[in-house]
Amino acid sequence: MKHNEIKLEKPLFYNNPFGLRFEIGPAEIGVWANRERRLLNEKYFSTALERAISIFNAAFSSSDAISIAYQIFSDGRRRIKKGSYFLRQIKTNKAEEITFTDHKELYSEDLSYKCECWRRVTVSGLKVEDAEINNILLALINTDFGSRQPSITGECYFINHTKGLVLNLYDDRGMDVVSLKKETLLPLYNTYNKWLLNYDREQMDHVFSQI
Repeated sequence: MKHNEIKLEKPLFYNNPFGLRFEIGPAEIGVWANRERRLLNEKYFSTALERAISIFNAAFSSSDAISIAYQIFSDGRRRIKKGSYFLRQIKTNKAEEITFTDHKELYSEDLSYKCECWRRVTVSGLKVEDAEINNILLALINTDFGSRQPSITGECYFINHTKGLVLNLYDDRGMDVVSLKKETLLPLYNTYNKWLLNYDREQMDHVFSQI
């Protein structure tokens, strides 16, 4: 699967023909241990990480050829630094290619000024073992909580060229996995059916129960 076959723009689930949307942070546990005292519920975050890792490991095998793309909104000055937390989690010496690109076709309706764009770094030619996947997933889960570290502000897309799918953990609440082929996602639909986001469950059941 080539980089440009699936547009790397949230929400992946709504922007692609076949997708699954999972609830990562379980609502029944709740994010707050004590909301008045602003104490976060550690069980919520540990469960979210366990779910994210489990789905990732089911979607990505150790032998798969993968790329990882990370992108941020820029006012024209903001850039992705080579020493960023994201890049420090990847064995860049194992990569076939590292490319920095600017994109104005992403969220184009929200780009108010000519200088605004989305800046992306794509690390290609990787295997799963070449990146600290669990650290990246944890940082994405923490993205909306300033008191929790590590944290990544931006969007991260895991691209599986072997299986032909893209995974995006958009924050602590949810994860999208999309593909150009329905059959690619069927094992995930069956195995992790209980974690499917109820809000979109009817749509997913309509698509994947028809096989």
